[in-house]
Amino acid sequence: MNSFFYSRLAFQNLRKNRSLYLPCLLSGSVIVMLFYILDSICVMLGNAEMRGGAYLEMIIGLSRNVCGFLSIIILFYINSFVMKQRKREFGLFCVLGMEKKHLFRVLFLETMMVGTASILLGVLGGALLSQLLFLVLMNIVRYNIPLTFTIPLSSIGLTFGVFAAAYLLVILAEAVQIIRTNPIDLLHSAKVGEREPKARWLLALIGAAALSGGYALAIGAKDAVQALMFFIVAVVLVMIGTYLLFTAGSITFLKILRRKKSFYYKPNNFVSVSGMIYRMKQNAVGLANICILSTCVLVTLSSTICLYIGEESVTANRFPRDMKASFALEEGTEAAAIDTMENLAEQHGLEITNAVKVYPYSIIAYQEGENDFSTEYDGGGHISDLSRLWSFEILPLSSYNEAVGMNYQLEWGEVLLCKGTKAQDNVFRLDGTEYRAKELIPFPDFLASADDGDGGYSLLIMRDDERKELWTAHHAGEDTYPWFQYVFDLEGPENHRQVYMDCLREALVETQRAPGQYLRVGSVGSREADRKDFYETFGGLFFVGIFFTLLFLLATVLIVYYKQITEGYDDHDRFHIMQQVGMSAHEVKSAIHKQVLMVFFLPLGLAMVHISAAFPALCKILRAFQMTDTRLFLICVLGTCLAFSVVYLVIYWLTASVYYRLAK
Repeated sequence: MNSFFYSRLAFQNLRKNRSLYLPCLLSGSVIVMLFYILDSICVMLGNAEMRGGAYLEMIIGLSRNVCGFLSIIILFYINSFVMKQRKREFGLFCVLGMEKKHLFRVLFLETMMVGTASILLGVLGGALLSQLLFLVLMNIVRYNIPLTFTIPLSSIGLTFGVFAAAYLLVILAEAVQIIRTNPIDLLHSAKVGEREPKARWLLALIGAAALSGGYALAIGAKDAVQALMFFIVAVVLVMIGTYLLFTAGSITFLKILRRKKSFYYKPNNFVSVSGMIYRMKQNAVGLANICILSTCVLVTLSSTICLYIGEESVTANRFPRDMKASFALEEGTEAAAIDTMENLAEQHGLEITNAVKVYPYSIIAYQEGENDFSTEYDGGGHISDLSRLWSFEILPLSSYNEAVGMNYQLEWGEVLLCKGTKAQDNVFRLDGTEYRAKELIPFPDFLASADDGDGGYSLLIMRDDERKELWTAHHAGEDTYPWFQYVFDLEGPENHRQVYMDCLREALVETQRAPGQYLRVGSVGSREADRKDFYETFGGLFFVGIFFTLLFLLATVLIVYYKQITEGYDDHDRFHIMQQVGMSAHEVKSAIHKQVLMVFFLPLGLAMVHISAAFPALCKILRAFQMTDTRLFLICVLGTCLAFSVVYLVIYWLTASVYYRLAK
């Protein structure tokens, strides 16, 4: 036999089955391109020698590994659809005299052609786009790095190695399928009857229980810690519930519809429901995968967008002024620290403005009653109940008056009270001492917010002598000091401000508060440095989130597309028979349209329900990152759902036309 016979046959097979292999080629190229881009960006970050580059490189590197793993799963998923649709063709080859080894040789050449083309196109596309996307990443994390066009050879080698191995595994899986199948069975695979699936009530109830349990954990989390602890468990329960409801619950529901004669005995409903009952076992896993992948897209994209957009509010919560420095408050600390900061600013041509001296003192208490708080655990069993923890931030009256330009006067036991999200009454007890709020005040603009909306929080302005007595009572016998913070803004050229921020800590550490006694410096930070750290962390996550969104979306499109092709081929003969027994072309198309609608939009609808149930837990998890703007997150979720629905509708429109063309 001519040595080129198998090559020509493989090429002809690819051309004849281009509706199957063209999406396979395009999706494989995109997958390879995403992997190559992530790895090349890792190499560029390693060569850039930028501040925070190692952290970004770690994030992108981990994402590349996950992307590679998911890509291999997607390739196997695509191959399973292609192999299923070509079973009858393979059986015909065997009947015409082709042995299994010859069939494997043809499949080997086909897969190698598709795999080689996918890798080459993916690497080429990645080489063209990687520089642009690296600049996009640098813009997201707010770094200015000159563009130097490079194509890392190590990335090309790694990409070729990973995906060559992946396609070889696909070929191995094809070989196993060929060895285990009978040619006659392959030829008649389309004619094999299928038993009507049973309504499995027990599995449907277990699925409903698992889904309800996952929702309950997500909705019932009381704070960020509980949300983080239970979220993975909730995700697993929701995934189990989703699969069981699609595989068992959907069939049960369809059989309930079939018993409703007023609905079932209509031409369109009869065709749609009866057809879905017989194929739901096969379709259910694909629909569940679409639902879960859609949920992943919505959660990933909405969360990362919210974190990135809300950066300024997070930074403002942490740094109400440009700079913040804290010290152990010992004799001479205030004057020495302030002199150093002012003198250093003058040396750099800067001016300190809006300076405020803050004396922070926090007490963590347990809520014993409605308005009764204690700093000592009484063994009542609620120490692990974080919802009963209460944080009291206590400032001295004199410094508060100085900061806000007021002259409040307080009696013993009176306080100025600023209530948090969870608020106690104006009269309350702390360790048996009763306090009364003389006046409710707004949250000061010079203080970093500590109210995350989960636990209790109150800001108290107290007489200086009463506050000192309280501090002494709580720290009696301890070798500790109260803390002093100096927060201020800087006026002057940006480059001078940056130099000042970089060298301030070293200058403070070398400052003496008394001969031979140095300042005990706690933390020295700036809004600008915090903003850069935030962009490095969440800008990288946002960038990675976009990549995973593309990967999840690609997987969703492929599953939907191949599912519609599968159903189109399966329904071709059945709908032809329906037309022969009297159904018009319009009735057939209407039946197809209703069936596609029922199947196609069920995963999207359930994905929307999933993210709605996860919303409270996601809000609390975002609070762990100091993102407390629930309204912004809601807008991001709604915007993401709307955009994804539009994309989903486009996919529906395209796949519905393919389905009808094959089925009619």
